[in-house]
Amino acid sequence: MVKIKDEPKARTRRKTFNYVREGDTLWHISKYAISQRWEGDEKAWTITYNIPGEKIKGKQIYEFYFTNSGGFGIFKYAAELAEERSKNLEHVSKDELHKLRFHIKSDGTRALISEGRKVYYPMIDETKKFVEKMGKCILPSERVNDWFRDATYGEAACLCNYPEESRQQSLEQVFKLIHQWWVLKLVHEALGATSLEKDWYAIQGEPYPASVFINAKENYYTCWFELSRIREMPPNYKGPLSSFFEGRVAWKRPDLLISKGKYNNAKEANKFDILIECKNLGFDKWWEDGKFLQKQLSPYSRLFNPETLIVASLKPVPSWAKEALESRGSLVIEEVYPGGKGVSELMKCGKKE
Repeated sequence: MVKIKDEPKARTRRKTFNYVREGDTLWHISKYAISQRWEGDEKAWTITYNIPGEKIKGKQIYEFYFTNSGGFGIFKYAAELAEERSKNLEHVSKDELHKLRFHIKSDGTRALISEGRKVYYPMIDETKKFVEKMGKCILPSERVNDWFRDATYGEAACLCNYPEESRQQSLEQVFKLIHQWWVLKLVHEALGATSLEKDWYAIQGEPYPASVFINAKENYYTCWFELSRIREMPPNYKGPLSSFFEGRVAWKRPDLLISKGKYNNAKEANKFDILIECKNLGFDKWWEDGKFLQKQLSPYSRLFNPETLIVASLKPVPSWAKEALESRGSLVIEEVYPGGKGVSELMKCGKKE
């Protein structure tokens, strides 16, 4: 009996998943197991699969792993060497990975993969070309960086997760961030950026800007990526409150903030000219039966007080919902994706600044 262990969750960012290659398809190791042993708790666990040797004899095992710090790598080894796998690991090249595909059970996962190739691949290409044209680099989070380096590699870093729900969650998380980076690119174009002062770099929640740029009119703009702000709220505030500090404060992190001027951190900025909340999921998912108004819109206005608050939705927004948002001072731009009508609408907003 061969024992092969997955580690779906650790107390750090470490994870490991194993797959068996059949032709050009990767099947999760659970398909071959006759029993399994789960060990751990709700915060960290491993699953050891017991597999008859004859089921995987002559096959290659592909090990997808994430390090404690979030790095991602792919190795392979012969199934017969599973007991001494650490001594027999071979690195899997990107060229080899491009020839492989994961066995997918869910129509939902297949739909996300299709959307990724149709919508998010072009976003990545456009964003990379823009930053490279400016002579700078983009330094996003690890998983997004996997996609920016090589989209197939990035896709594998999402699809190697198991079970199916984990794959979908991983894809959705990365797609959200890719959409945000691409909208940031649109903001630069809309405001006429001609030169970047720094590489694009963002640590979510930090006060330091993701980008500082200048346009043809020699106006500087500073952009933040998911800037976090916490503040005590007055008694008449009706929005959500954080459980910290005895529940008296609001704590939010909008997707993008833009201020006219050049700043080293958010504390230096006197005001925020534009706040953009990027919505890449379907309307029903982010609207939450109207809870979006209280959970996000209200605290954004209180905490950041932007001159312009834009909801940039990849998918269509019903007219009644647009009216509800606009009555509260928000500008709603829908179909914000490469080739979508929202691109030209966002460009018009930039010309007004």
